[in-house]
Amino acid sequence: MAVLILAIFCVGTAELAPSGMLGDLSRDLTVSIPTAGLLVTVYALTVVIGGPLVTAATTRVRRKHLLVGLLLVSVLGNVVSSLAPTFGLLMIGRVLTAVIHGTFLAACVVIAGSMADEGKKGSAVAGTQLGISLATVLGVPLGTLVAHQLNWRATFGGVAVLAVITIVLILLVIPDSPATTTAPSAAHELRELKKWQVIGIVLATVLCSGGMFTVITYMVPLLTDVGGVPATWVPVVLFGYGVGSIAGNAIGGKFADRSIDAAVIGLSSILAAVCALYWLVAGTAVGAAAFLILFSMATFALIPGLQVKVLSAAADAPTLSLTVNMSAFGLGAALGSWAGGQLIAQGLGIRSVTLGAAAFTALGAVLIAQTVHSGRRQRVAADATPQTVA
Repeated sequence: MAVLILAIFCVGTAELAPSGMLGDLSRDLTVSIPTAGLLVTVYALTVVIGGPLVTAATTRVRRKHLLVGLLLVSVLGNVVSSLAPTFGLLMIGRVLTAVIHGTFLAACVVIAGSMADEGKKGSAVAGTQLGISLATVLGVPLGTLVAHQLNWRATFGGVAVLAVITIVLILLVIPDSPATTTAPSAAHELRELKKWQVIGIVLATVLCSGGMFTVITYMVPLLTDVGGVPATWVPVVLFGYGVGSIAGNAIGGKFADRSIDAAVIGLSSILAAVCALYWLVAGTAVGAAAFLILFSMATFALIPGLQVKVLSAAADAPTLSLTVNMSAFGLGAALGSWAGGQLIAQGLGIRSVTLGAAAFTALGAVLIAQTVHSGRRQRVAADATPQTVA
């Protein structure tokens, strides 16, 4: 599990690193800050579009080999980024790194689940998500520090070196799956995605992710402009946000172990309630800081449950379904960021993004509940159907 967490940490740091060094990139490559920001936008769009395509094309590749192959592509992308003399070549490096992102994370989750003991799948999935949390809390600050002390090229190069070390560890530690000619075809896996149990959770993921990123995109202005938190204290609160994400991740995994249906319904409802209450207390420094940390705990507690739920709903297409669900997170992120901007542009103020987030996540919670109850009705009907005796 530690090797999988390290692997996800590498991929997550590669994704998020440009956010902390946009100024360095813009100055060195003589582009504007908004243009440099396209490195983040294009990465996200590549994940959304490329993830399912790469997964569909690699359905029959043994998972250990798949991890190594995808991580080698990531190494290549980071090396290209590190050596790029122009912004265009840097963008090509980012696309190479991004195209494997969704499939790689999905494959790590599937492997972690297959290695977990009975009744521990939720904790196993949460464990892999810890890699993303660590990339946020440690990877980005360290990458930014390296960029400031040396240069931004050293950050991409450092990630590439760490990824090579991770490849060696994967080859040594991760068990290999046996070769098989009976693995589900891409067409079969695509049919699995037509199930309402899968579609419903994927759509709910878009909505819940939309709620998350309606707040995440504007969390610093919420602290400073609305809550009056001094700028010097913002890094401390953001560190608390990172700690809260790790704690929430662990809590969500434990809840998913006990009952996945209860976990996704309960935690999505809690997230909606936290967002609504956030609006009430956002005007004070203590309230804004405390509820941002509570928000991070609720957010990261829900994510493992959504992953495990879609994994159980599409048991015959685990990697593809998880990749599609990760694309759903990306779509939700774009939707939430846009919606938050629209609320502010309409003159409702930065504080209104918390209510927008509450609306998104409440709709997601309702859809999750409907999907769960629909699945239960289907199981009851199937159990009541008389079995034909040969």
